[in-house]
Amino acid sequence: MKFLLLAAMSCVAWGDAGVLIPSTAKQPDPKVLTLDEMSIAITIDNGNAKVKVQQIYANHTDRPIEGNYVFALPGRALISDFAIWDDATRIPGVILERKRAEEIYNDIRAQALDPGLLQMGERDADEARRTSVFSARVAPIPAYGSKRIEIEYQERLTVEQSESMFAIPLRPDAYRAQTAGRLSITLELKSAHPLRDFQFVSKAYAMQTGARDAHTVKASFNSKTVALTEDFSLKYALDATKDDLEVITYRDGSDPGFFQASALLAAPSNAAAIAPRTIVALFDTSLSMQWEKLEREFQALEALLRSLKPADEFNLIVFNDKVAPYSPMPVAATPDSVDKALDFLRLAALRGGTNMQAALDTALAQPFAHDPFIVVFGDLGATRGIIQNGKLAEWYTAKWKQAIEAKRPRTYVFAIGDDANLPLARMLARNNGVLESVRSTEPIEFKLKAFLSKIGRRPVDNLRLTTSTPSNFDLIYPLEETVFRGSMQTWVGEYKKPAASAIFTAQQVRATIPLPAQNTEHEFLPRAWAKARVDALLEKIERDGEDQASIDEIIVLSRKYKFVTPYTSFLAAPRALLRPRLIRPGDPVLRVKTDESITSVVAMFPFGTVKKLRYLTGEDTWQTRFLAPKDLADGTYRVRLLLRDKQGRTYRESKTFVIASQPPVVKVKLDRQQVHRGETVKLHVSASDTTRTIVARMRGAAPVYLKWNAAMGSNTGELLVPASFAAGRYKVTVTAEDFAHNIGSGEVEIEILP
Repeated sequence: MKFLLLAAMSCVAWGDAGVLIPSTAKQPDPKVLTLDEMSIAITIDNGNAKVKVQQIYANHTDRPIEGNYVFALPGRALISDFAIWDDATRIPGVILERKRAEEIYNDIRAQALDPGLLQMGERDADEARRTSVFSARVAPIPAYGSKRIEIEYQERLTVEQSESMFAIPLRPDAYRAQTAGRLSITLELKSAHPLRDFQFVSKAYAMQTGARDAHTVKASFNSKTVALTEDFSLKYALDATKDDLEVITYRDGSDPGFFQASALLAAPSNAAAIAPRTIVALFDTSLSMQWEKLEREFQALEALLRSLKPADEFNLIVFNDKVAPYSPMPVAATPDSVDKALDFLRLAALRGGTNMQAALDTALAQPFAHDPFIVVFGDLGATRGIIQNGKLAEWYTAKWKQAIEAKRPRTYVFAIGDDANLPLARMLARNNGVLESVRSTEPIEFKLKAFLSKIGRRPVDNLRLTTSTPSNFDLIYPLEETVFRGSMQTWVGEYKKPAASAIFTAQQVRATIPLPAQNTEHEFLPRAWAKARVDALLEKIERDGEDQASIDEIIVLSRKYKFVTPYTSFLAAPRALLRPRLIRPGDPVLRVKTDESITSVVAMFPFGTVKKLRYLTGEDTWQTRFLAPKDLADGTYRVRLLLRDKQGRTYRESKTFVIASQPPVVKVKLDRQQVHRGETVKLHVSASDTTRTIVARMRGAAPVYLKWNAAMGSNTGELLVPASFAAGRYKVTVTAEDFAHNIGSGEVEIEILP
């Protein structure tokens, strides 16, 4: 008997797309498994991307083996199909009602076949919106044979400052770069709005453009022995010289039909002057903000503070289960005060839970002398104070409304992490604010730039879609909470009956189109509408509590239109998730996620230590501390886990971790030693191959996050010297952190000329 073992894992933070790892290894091993073929078919239809990935892996051993397949989704994506092949037989992933999946799971376990249930969120519907990484156990991969894997996802692209960006995460994060024996990529982009400035951002995949005009781009790439060292990415702009409304439809011959209306709002002709602002930034330092999440949170906060003008005021509130303001009241945003605030933050320790209520209460109590903003950074997973999303949002809005209207701070939320509490973030941002979210490993530059550009600008108010025959339309949903000039609002909805014509109006712009009886060109539309409908029902449940009618409708829509929700599941195998995978000698922490039926976990370490793990209710994690011998050599070690469930049955799993004690060795080169104020200097940095992040800093200047440049054979970036700097000699410090969080650094001097 064979089962498709598909998992959605929220606690892992890998940034690789489509990696098959031998179950006995911690990294892809080309001596055991190689990626012989990979094809990626991309269709971008009016801002809706469909990506179909097919991969064929070859087993180079004389025995059948098992592999773990990991795929990291982009931020707004949802899985729409998954399959593995057993010889010539395609075995698809099956979506089941959550309760039914649990029944099947228990039946199979009773037969001692060792299956597991994995679903969105891993535990219950409250956590089920917190997953961006999918994993599948693939077995068997026959001796000297191959295994074919397919995954398809859909992603809605946003328009910010008239631009859209699309990326597929191919560049490795936790793993070494894969090499594809053969790689093919096809792209078809269609837009009813005129396109301009289309370009491929990634350089590793030399796309050949086959056709291109104002509304279409077709391109392809085909090559052998391709190292996947860079994300595939592209960007394009839409012609936003004037307001424009475009409508597309889908109907397969039966009721209802579906439509999408997209209103592109003209960018302002001149950048309006931004009045002085008072910004209170909330920074989460609870234990849930470890690793990649903390790095992105700090990067976002530092970018915000460095973007302020001396006429602005700011305060920084650091919070976990306690609240610690940088200053009793906001201070002028001078370079010196920004540096001091960041130094204050660097001294803060990660600890405890998350008291969102206390942090928000402290922020609202701040005196706002200028245009008021509260900017929240973190995953918004409240564990202290009011923790229920609906009640916390209701409390905040009531407290927010107590201020006079002119002093009510606009509430901006930058949610970070695969497990970010987006329902709460969305409700908080409705207090005259904006929401943006990024995954734990997602590049944040594009989203962060757009987010920061909105602080001080005013959104377009009262933007609505109307139709000439309202009775023929139903269940129309806007897909953006807040819209600014230069961006796009999109609505999806149903039309009941075909019609020769219908008039749509938004922002005094009209579009007249037929409502066809048969038109299947835009096949993404039914699922896009169903996802919007499910999101509306989930928000109703979040606000008012569960009701059976809403749950039943969610299940029906999920199964009909084939996507996973908090109330539907994939059937999969259990697995324990071990963090961290790389550690330093000394006294590290072992953290394990398990199936919910597990009641005890014991870890047996290779150096003789046996430790019973303690369950942390607030974090839904098993944890213990252990003493790694100081003289333990760097290398890979295996820890055995003994798990016991509620029925008294035991399970044994084996996980690996890596001891890494040496900090990265950093070597820095500048393209020149002297530079004038306002100019940029190019940095070239080499570091150990275990390095995961490299940041260059010069006091008073914005930090530079360096990235690997295959053509240069080093990590590269550009440092902008502020025009306000005095002439003289300055130090540029480059820090590199590896996967075990060892930190190495290097320094160079640069002379700034008048």
